[in-house]
Amino acid sequence: MKVRTKFLGMPESLSFFENGKEFQVDFTGDTLKDLLNYILSKNGHEKKNSFFDDQGEISLDIWTLINGRHTGFTNRERQRLHEDDLIELWYERG
Repeated sequence: MKVRTKFLGMPESLSFFENGKEFQVDFTGDTLKDLLNYILSKNGHEKKNSFFDDQGEISLDIWTLINGRHTGFTNRERQRLHEDDLIELWYERG
């Protein structure tokens, strides 16, 4: 599946993401968690704890929007994605 992805507000430690630049990701899977796991496997799996908490859920420091709509914070790792969706991930360190 191909989706468009944009990372915003990424800290220096996650500098492999170019802030604000949209890029296309072709990955196997269909959930938000599948997408993040794929991106991390290609760019720095050791940074996984920046995106997921101890229970394997997306960190509350990450705001997620799909096609401009906030996903909320409950069960979003299972959020289904569709071809050509725009996924925006905003790192909001509290």
